[in-house]
Amino acid sequence: MPSMKFHHIGRPVPLAQIKDNPDTKYSPLWDMYSLDVANDLTLPIELHAFGPKCELDKRIQTTPHVAFTVDDIRAALQNQDIIMPLYKPFAGYECAMILVSGQPIELIQTTLSEKEIWGDGIFRDSILYPDHK
Repeated sequence: MPSMKFHHIGRPVPLAQIKDNPDTKYSPLWDMYSLDVANDLTLPIELHAFGPKCELDKRIQTTPHVAFTVDDIRAALQNQDIIMPLYKPFAGYECAMILVSGQPIELIQTTLSEKEIWGDGIFRDSILYPDHK
């Protein structure tokens, strides 16, 4: 496995917990809601809730994950148990999820800065959040 750098924690939550928050983004691609959470440690945490039409692996929908950036995502995916195929949700960012000892792990390869990733503008017209304004 190539070297990995911590990126964020993703945590599934009940839809009622985040659906009405004005900062929650909706992805029709996955029938998924996402909310970035600020905290005193400035640790990137993203809450996810899933609708009934979500086709992501049930482990992604029910188990928290840790995400890491890698320099070569294709190499990092070699011989891994892939539970979310590699895709490009928006320009400059590719990701996939693997299962490691039963734990979902997200792998990310990106050319974007953290400000671009966690900001609002990058999501406009993306396949992940096409209606996000």
